[in-house]
Amino acid sequence: MPLYEYVCDRCDTRFEELRPSSRMDEAAECPDGHPLANRVLSTFSALTRDGLGEPGPGGGGACGGGGCGNCACGAN
Repeated sequence: MPLYEYVCDRCDTRFEELRPSSRMDEAAECPDGHPLANRVLSTFSALTRDGLGEPGPGGGGACGGGGCGNCACGAN
């Protein structure tokens, strides 16, 4: 089941919730009990390592900055 990120309209609390993708756009209840938290775009970063355990190429930017063409940022 996917993990989605939400922000409460009332108290600005940011939280994550596991839900089926069929319910991803439904408002969620925040941990403080407010009923109208909306899904937001989640961002994350990933550390890559080469075969020797050293940090690998591709650091920088939301898509890794490697120009791989596999993201929507247009950095091909």
